[in-house]
Amino acid sequence: MTAESNRQIPNFTQCSPTKEDLDYVDLVSLDFSNFNDDSTRQQLAANLLKGVTRHGFLTITNHGIPDALYSSQVDLAHALLTLPPEEKWPFETTLEQEKKGLNIGFKPSGSQKHKEGFHKTVDHYNFLATKDSRNDEHPRLLHSQLAQVEKLKSHFRQHLMPKLLALVAIILEIPEEHLLSTHASGTQPCSEYLRYLLYNPRPTESGTQYRDLWLGGHTDLGSFTIRFSQPVSSLQIQLPSGNWKWVRHVPGTLIVNVGEALELLTGGLFRATVHRVVKPPSDQERAKRRGIIYFARPMDDQGLRPLDSPLLQTLGLHEPLDEKIYTMSQYLHARKHGYKRLDFAQSRSRWEGVGGDGGLLHGEHAPQPLHGLELAT
Repeated sequence: MTAESNRQIPNFTQCSPTKEDLDYVDLVSLDFSNFNDDSTRQQLAANLLKGVTRHGFLTITNHGIPDALYSSQVDLAHALLTLPPEEKWPFETTLEQEKKGLNIGFKPSGSQKHKEGFHKTVDHYNFLATKDSRNDEHPRLLHSQLAQVEKLKSHFRQHLMPKLLALVAIILEIPEEHLLSTHASGTQPCSEYLRYLLYNPRPTESGTQYRDLWLGGHTDLGSFTIRFSQPVSSLQIQLPSGNWKWVRHVPGTLIVNVGEALELLTGGLFRATVHRVVKPPSDQERAKRRGIIYFARPMDDQGLRPLDSPLLQTLGLHEPLDEKIYTMSQYLHARKHGYKRLDFAQSRSRWEGVGGDGGLLHGEHAPQPLHGLELAT
């Protein structure tokens, strides 16, 4: 092993939380230390239902990721994404990989243009979840760190996701194994992945040009997206009113949101909420915003139709939201290539297949109300 691959990863000093008085959203929080007790697990499920129908976003505390692993992954993400360009380009995602939806390695800023015309200022590095990263080629910096990367992936796949899916099963009144079977537990074909990302500040003069947006409004495509909370205030979610609210940073927690696949599997009960990344407040606007995100998705061959659920039957949400039933892999292909898009028009079904290149993965959308379902606060 080379000295380079065995070098210590420097500690990354995160910026201080903003002192500005922002308009924060009040998200439901799930305390996973209550998961193992049957009575408190039922309450967790009730709180999850409230979170996914009210905002589509929630937080998790006591998630079980060791503090040392949590902080070391932050250090690693920053070190990896600030490597010089000549150390990145041999590991960039190829066009062929992108066509197959296999976004492995770097996807750097600058060279690609955002679909809405925004010049990208975000660097990505992706690891496939179902593949042992130690069998792939990586920058030398990662060589001595891959066991820790696998440990984090395993925690998301083997601990957090089974718990979330078990709570979904309680809500839908179906056996837990039915929910678990929709997601890969081993090496079944699946496009789940772990992402490190880094948003670099935009040049001051470009703020007006890009409407102070770092990433335009979008919904995620999978089941759940799980991200480390981080101190640079920049993430916003859109409310049913159309207004935007900030997501508050809570150290050591995870922020979770629902994706389109889970909305389809629940007939619209669970809500894939539009969210975006904006210019941070003035006391953080020159800070680099780094992120660690796990994108969970059903297995590639899982049909995206409402699950056979007594609750969905009772609520009248048992019919597919789309007349065409896509598998997860077909849906990703359709959304990526623009012949499937979300339709948020009030007078039509939310989901609509379209021809041509009208699909936007990161458009500014106005979410549709959730079929009249109301929950007590």
